[in-house]
Amino acid sequence: MPPPSSVALGKATFARIAHADAVFCNSDLLALGVVSQARAYGIDVPNQMAVCGFGDLEFAANTTPALTTVRVDGKRIGASAARCLIDRLNGVQEHSHIDVGFEIVERETL
Repeated sequence: MPPPSSVALGKATFARIAHADAVFCNSDLLALGVVSQARAYGIDVPNQMAVCGFGDLEFAANTTPALTTVRVDGKRIGASAARCLIDRLNGVQEHSHIDVGFEIVERETL
């Protein structure tokens, strides 16, 4: 099964979103594909289309244009998930919402 998000999927999806002014992607890989295909179609990112990814993967700062993204603390998410699982196994069901925060890393695609 292919990964749920990839550069190729971003490129393939572009035709359906080419008219958008802004695109928010669920991963930096997907956003990279959108930016790449937008440029291939002659669309100026960010002047004609803003693009934002998610995850702040290492390459995001080094693409051209540099990718705006949302940074989350993966270790904190993992630790919170493990804590919830252990609590659930111990019969504790108090966790209905855990805010782990995020940071918007504004670069050149927004």
